[in-house]
Amino acid sequence: MSHTLRGQILGVLLVVFVGTLGFTTCRHAGRQDSGVIRIGAISPFTGDGANYGKAARTAIDMAVDEVNAAGGIHGRELEVHYEDDKGFPKDAISAFQKLTTVDKVPAIIGPFYSGNVLACAPEAERNQVVLLTGSGTSDNIRNAGDYTFRVCPSNDTQSRTIADYAFNRLRLSSAFVIYRNVDYGVTLRDAFDSAYRSLGGNIVGVEAVPADATDVRAQLVKVKAAKPALIFAAVHYTEGGALLRQAIELGVNSVIIGTDGGFDPQLLTIAGSAAEGSYWVTVGWGNETSNPEVGKFKADYLRRYGEEPGTYSGLYYDATRVLVRAMSSAPTLDGPSIQKALQNIHDYKGPTGITNFDSFGDVDKPFSIYQVKNRRFEPVSETSRAKGASGND
Repeated sequence: MSHTLRGQILGVLLVVFVGTLGFTTCRHAGRQDSGVIRIGAISPFTGDGANYGKAARTAIDMAVDEVNAAGGIHGRELEVHYEDDKGFPKDAISAFQKLTTVDKVPAIIGPFYSGNVLACAPEAERNQVVLLTGSGTSDNIRNAGDYTFRVCPSNDTQSRTIADYAFNRLRLSSAFVIYRNVDYGVTLRDAFDSAYRSLGGNIVGVEAVPADATDVRAQLVKVKAAKPALIFAAVHYTEGGALLRQAIELGVNSVIIGTDGGFDPQLLTIAGSAAEGSYWVTVGWGNETSNPEVGKFKADYLRRYGEEPGTYSGLYYDATRVLVRAMSSAPTLDGPSIQKALQNIHDYKGPTGITNFDSFGDVDKPFSIYQVKNRRFEPVSETSRAKGASGND
């Protein structure tokens, strides 16, 4: 091969190499310069808890669209990478690992279930990635680590609210506890037991039900034999719907007060008319008179989705906006900076009230009690009394 020909070939190869290098460099630079800020979100988007995932995602999407329409975070758009944990801790951990190792997110909204939050919390601590749940109420989350936050109050607050209402307002002095056999139900069971007994109430029985159980007749047979004034139901809507229907079938006349996991339109779909008269508890909306964010959120959500929002949507909207506020004030968009910024959040006012984090990443918000009337959750009035409240004591 002549020197001339060899030089021509080398010249062509050099042009190709430089061109390829230039293309690669431009492509990567374009991706880095796109300005997109990525965060993650973990919820059950399929499976028995898909309705919860829908409530979370619709609210997160709405909040992110509002933020981006207003200019994003320092002029950069916010982008959410969603991962489905199907309601299981092992899938939540896999989702966390994908979001942090592949998508490189510094913060994650969720997971939805308390057990899944607790499964991911050690990983969040180890990797210095923020977890911010809108629904994990387990008392154990309080000590899960410096990188775990929530915009909803704990099960201890919820249980004390129910115990006080049942014993002092409804005059129900005996209770049978039925609980979902996961961390959520266990911590509610224990907190209610302590609060109710301290008031003078008598616990006449305790029974666990599997997560997403559709047959709780065996437990209800024991309830019927014990004749409690109250059934304290620390359940989600699947078990709650079955409990309501099968209590009617078996002739159980106890007043039923259920926890926030059952406060969902799906409960009313599953239980039908059997839900009438039962009580359910959730974090309430903020004061509509003094907080214009409540009415604005409800109206905007209805306009966007054609249906009224549930409280879980309100909580995940607040979680998203709180995270955005923290990211906007953080000096850098990494986990440690965002974590410190969240600790310094003061008086964020959203549809579910005022959010301030204590040193454990917890908030102090009240729970509200609702009664099912005409297949709707209606807030109880000061003079509300349960049907059969004076019986079975």
